[in-house]
Amino acid sequence: MNLYEAIFVRKSVRKYKMQAIDQTKLDGILHFAESLPMLFDNISVEYKIIDNTAQNQKFSGAFMVKAPYYFIIASDTTENYNINIGYLMQQISLYLTAKGLGSCYLGSAKPRKDILTGLQHEYILVLAFGEGENEVYRTTEKAKRLPESDIAVYKTEVKKPVRTLIKAARLAPSSMNNQPWRFVVYNNRIHVFCKKNIFLSSVLSEIKLIDIGVCLANLLVAAEELWIDVNLLRLDNIISTSFKKNEYILSIKLS
Repeated sequence: MNLYEAIFVRKSVRKYKMQAIDQTKLDGILHFAESLPMLFDNISVEYKIIDNTAQNQKFSGAFMVKAPYYFIIASDTTENYNINIGYLMQQISLYLTAKGLGSCYLGSAKPRKDILTGLQHEYILVLAFGEGENEVYRTTEKAKRLPESDIAVYKTEVKKPVRTLIKAARLAPSSMNNQPWRFVVYNNRIHVFCKKNIFLSSVLSEIKLIDIGVCLANLLVAAEELWIDVNLLRLDNIISTSFKKNEYILSIKLS
């Protein structure tokens, strides 16, 4: 199974066998993460795997999941760092799925100070992972997602591969399953928006941008699988336009 195939079967796993994973496999996970390019230039990140097989309390917070391992990403907080974090972590989650391991995002988890020792950047996000107690896959039909018509507006007739990109993006996980992404789609470009919510705190707004990065990971993994070249850009004419319900994020040029 590759990353693209993992998009269509991945699910959030919340029950784990508290058993160790072979060190070679753990090293492979870190090596994969460290090989990932940033979505945006000039952002620096760090990765760390936390061993919780001894079942010490490593994190606190609402909706905690007890797992044998936790994968941490720390980052500098330059522009777009949160979108970049989501983009990286989703690919790591897909890699774990492809290797037969379960994973679950813990957006509100707070780490103990001692486990962040040695990190040069700010802790941003953690992913619980390990051998699932039950099945770690699900069929696409069982994914609780908004219908495609709610998240995408097709401005022209588009080819099947372009629709496949949107189908892959639609399956992305998000905090509280809020699915904030919205798309305006043409045959040669996709404009990406984030749904506005005036009731969200600044912290939740930051998490929403991580969700956008997660969604972009699915879309761009699909583009690579389908041999579609992509170029990310922000268009001045859209930036300068005010939208009542959505915030413009970026555009994806397809070729």
